[in-house]
Amino acid sequence: MKTNSLSYLFCLLCLILTSCTKSDSDNTVVPASVKFMVISDIHYFDPSLFTVPLNAYFQGYLAADRKLIVESSAILQNVLTSVTAEKPDFLLITGDLTKDGEKFDHQALAILFKALSDKGIKVLVIPGNHDINSTASFSYKQSAQTKIDNVSATDFASIYANCGYGTAVERDPNSLSYVSEPVNGVWILGIDACHYSPTSETAGSISATTLTWVKSVVEKSKQQNKILISMMHHGLIEHFSGQSTLFPEYVISDWQNVSTTLADLGLNVIFTGHFHAQDITKKTSASGFVFDIETGSTVTSPCPYRIVTLNTVSKSLNITSKKIDGVTYSTIPSGTGFQQYAKDYLSTGMKTISYYMLSTPPYSIPGASITALQLDRIMANAFVAHYTGDETPSAADNTDIQTVKAMIPTLGGALQGVWSDLAPGDNNITINLTTGTATAN
Repeated sequence: MKTNSLSYLFCLLCLILTSCTKSDSDNTVVPASVKFMVISDIHYFDPSLFTVPLNAYFQGYLAADRKLIVESSAILQNVLTSVTAEKPDFLLITGDLTKDGEKFDHQALAILFKALSDKGIKVLVIPGNHDINSTASFSYKQSAQTKIDNVSATDFASIYANCGYGTAVERDPNSLSYVSEPVNGVWILGIDACHYSPTSETAGSISATTLTWVKSVVEKSKQQNKILISMMHHGLIEHFSGQSTLFPEYVISDWQNVSTTLADLGLNVIFTGHFHAQDITKKTSASGFVFDIETGSTVTSPCPYRIVTLNTVSKSLNITSKKIDGVTYSTIPSGTGFQQYAKDYLSTGMKTISYYMLSTPPYSIPGASITALQLDRIMANAFVAHYTGDETPSAADNTDIQTVKAMIPTLGGALQGVWSDLAPGDNNITINLTTGTATAN
């Protein structure tokens, strides 16, 4: 009996030793494997802020977009159920938490996230361009559009004190950037690149003072032997050739120099959002590299989320992507699956947005030509594919690209860029943070 007990204790000790490593800097126990999840651009809009049938103001807002705002609450409840089932160590949310910065929505989200943290799942957030000092914070009840309270930067940090700000290892005094250590030995660097003074803008940049602070964090992470993972709302790198020209507000200002600086310094990975696409790209500099892992929006097809396993020994990220499904809501027709509904909604919305973009400066293509050549459909198809990730054009798609190229070479080139998926893969992949290699799962 004594021998059996000793054998049991020996096996238990071996199990503990193989599941943990030690940080050289402070001898704290670091788990060998850390699991976290990533969602982005949830654009929560509480159902109590609008009435059904939707009034004309709200319908007008929705017509100019491609987000499932009406269904956002049901979608979020669905994905949070998945998060609870997966039991990650922490959840990253890379900005655009609300429709347009409504204080009521931020407060409601804080309650939902508290329910996760009460179950041992830490939630870490960073603001997006829709979250602070927004001029579009409205409710849509009956036939009215009514201005409601938004939030300031100070309000944001206070509301999300339980989501990174209240327990930060370090805060940037000049922005809402911060460092959190949700798991021993792992630092999460949240970078605030948003413009919200005096009011919110779509564009983003890392100010000189914040960049200096970010550099100091990267250096400290090396000195203290911490594994550093960062997140930011805006893209750090172009996700397709010509993105910064066609959509300059979706990549940070001076992205070429800033990304090179951070890659050289050793910031190897950043989780982003903003463009609503499921895409991963890599920047290689003279002495380093950085992966920009953009996660699509929960309210834009294919409504994805990511599950990531960090091996702290090999310093690798195993990334698996999944799609939200099974959402039920009054707007979804009976017999129509949520994924099909979301794709149809995006295709229709992108066609409308593409028509508007093509018919206005700098392109100013006559509406009759857009319709006859189906240019709006061609543009919409490209972006639907890019949002899904791992895009590969068919023969018909390549013919469409040539049609646009013949009419407007610059636009055709940009369209080809959207279809040309930059390495590595976008959805299921393993990234080694030491070597910079990436292999498909």
